[in-house]
Amino acid sequence: MFLYTKQSLITLAVIALLSAHLHAAVSASHPQDEIVVTEGTPINVVTVKEVTTKDAKPNDPVEFTVAEDLVINGQVIVRKGTPAVGSVITAQKRGYMGKSGKLAVQVESTTTSDGQRVKLRAAKGREGDDKTMSTVWLSAISPAFLIRRGSEARIEPGMVVTVYVAEEKRFRVEGATLVPVVMETTTSSAEDATVFIYRPKKWGGRALEPSVFVDETELARMDNGRYFALKLKPGKHIIRLTEDEKGYAIDMGPGQTYFFRIGMELGMWKGHGKITLDDRERAVEEIKKLKFIGKDKIKATALVVDIAPQ
Repeated sequence: MFLYTKQSLITLAVIALLSAHLHAAVSASHPQDEIVVTEGTPINVVTVKEVTTKDAKPNDPVEFTVAEDLVINGQVIVRKGTPAVGSVITAQKRGYMGKSGKLAVQVESTTTSDGQRVKLRAAKGREGDDKTMSTVWLSAISPAFLIRRGSEARIEPGMVVTVYVAEEKRFRVEGATLVPVVMETTTSSAEDATVFIYRPKKWGGRALEPSVFVDETELARMDNGRYFALKLKPGKHIIRLTEDEKGYAIDMGPGQTYFFRIGMELGMWKGHGKITLDDRERAVEEIKKLKFIGKDKIKATALVVDIAPQ
């Protein structure tokens, strides 16, 4: 009897030991549940200081703070009051004949409760003039929101803006610490951004040929009724005319396409070039009517490419 009991106890001990090892193996193969911050997750941010077209210029920093905690699965991912980084895309002062100023701002990133960078974007915009106010979708400048109001465009302190997480982020919690889960990079994340610059054929100011720049490089003298394109590495680039304030500073995403329309403003004594970030639908239809820019007008032959929008 005693021998039988002893053998039974040994058998139970072996089973318990095997069960413990099996449980450990299963646990090891199933790590802690991940916290997923999906692309497009909304975050409200608040402007800290006034921004106006009287003083701002492209690429000037703009301060924001997060308006409330971002909580996922009971875990605070981004805390209320965390600074968010932004910048001016374009700041065009009021023009001739009472034309309103135009101000576009992008919200670029904030940080998690553990200090890790989270890229942001905004997709809604608003523009109008002295008499009307409308709402538009700025598909061409998805990282930005646009305000155009009265004689000078202005963003006041305390303005709440909804922005969105620009890329999926994954975390796991170890103790009280958020630990990022490294995700595989895709080929598309390194794909160049494409930029089209075009000038519709117009009678007024046809003899003027404003220079177009990317960052500090002159691309071409933009003659009447022509277009050209360029490929740029993802990241922030400034597309502008000769004057620094006449341009756009955009954090360009991989594989994204942007369209810039060159026009002429008639002044008191002479005309001036103007540049506008255009939407895809109108730009593609306009470019179909134009010829590629002449080789004698191109200044940066290594950057300018002869392609047509799809």
